[in-house]
Amino acid sequence: MQDQINDIEVCWAKQLQREHDDICYHRRVSLATPLVAIVAGKNRLGYWTPGNQTISISRHLIENNPWEIVLEIFKHEMAHQYVSEYLDNADVHGKGFKTACDILGVHPAFAGFGSPREEHLAAFKGTLPEKALTLLRRVEKLLALGQSSNESEARAASRKASYLLNKYNLDRIAKEDTNASDIRFMYLQSGKKRMETIEKLILKFLEEFYFVSCVITTIYDAQTDEEYRAGVLIGKQEALVVAEYVYRFLLDTSGKLWQDFRKKHHGQRTGKVAFDSGFIKGIQSNHELMFKQHDSAEINKDTSLPVAAVKAVRVKCRAENNLEKNRLFPRLTQNRSSFRMDENAFSQGMEQGRKTRIHRPVEHKNNGITALLNR
Repeated sequence: MQDQINDIEVCWAKQLQREHDDICYHRRVSLATPLVAIVAGKNRLGYWTPGNQTISISRHLIENNPWEIVLEIFKHEMAHQYVSEYLDNADVHGKGFKTACDILGVHPAFAGFGSPREEHLAAFKGTLPEKALTLLRRVEKLLALGQSSNESEARAASRKASYLLNKYNLDRIAKEDTNASDIRFMYLQSGKKRMETIEKLILKFLEEFYFVSCVITTIYDAQTDEEYRAGVLIGKQEALVVAEYVYRFLLDTSGKLWQDFRKKHHGQRTGKVAFDSGFIKGIQSNHELMFKQHDSAEINKDTSLPVAAVKAVRVKCRAENNLEKNRLFPRLTQNRSSFRMDENAFSQGMEQGRKTRIHRPVEHKNNGITALLNR
């Protein structure tokens, strides 16, 4: 057993050295590759020892947090290394250290005074403002109504949820209730080496309608010592909670609808890409109805939101999110892909998408937004 522990710790240390080189490359910084030690203890999550040029990272941190959080602590310690190499160990947590954190892209929640501890993690995870919690509870109730057998009621509930999200962000921008340090990120682990087209399409859809920016990247899994593809959501905490819920709902729903289509039409693998594209196109058309007049089954008496104002808010949120995106991925490149269209699968997928309302699945009543908030 002890041999297994030692083996995995060696893997973690080697991975962190690779991450060190990668961070230096992307941030255009030249730092000597340090020794990396995996240490016991829960209080200090990491520390830099200039005497032997070692970055120590807590085993407890790695075992109990996703790798992207481990990297934020690791970059904090790299900032101390920067101070050692470039500022002769001066200004340990002062102005020079802050500059080093900016250069290395350390999130503000991990760039404060003192060595990283559990309170830094708590500050990053944070607690949502009461107004945001109230919004999310209302949205969840509306999404639950989306499973109604009454088509017009389901459509109205879905549009009302979208209306509330947009109105909340309009109010936030109007009151200048914005702070770049409040922007967070969330990795959606796929557990796969290759991301499916439907996952990419959903991320693109979320970026358009749910006040988040999205990136596809690769992330290390400390439990399996493997790297997997992952989607990254970037935005305000309340936006991340809703976007994650919608992502998982659409991913699950699209899979079930494709299996039904395949049984009926003997669809092949190439048809799945077209079907998924049509499905997301149909979902998108539903969300665009938000800008049109509400039907007779509308919930409450809210009027349509001004299109220009909502689009302006989206631009504002995208600008905020992009600051965090650039911090996380300073050398981001865009990859484009194409595929041969199966017209029948696309049209069938689009029809199913138009019929789909985003709601809490009946068989997973306890897995809604409240469950995400209580994690």
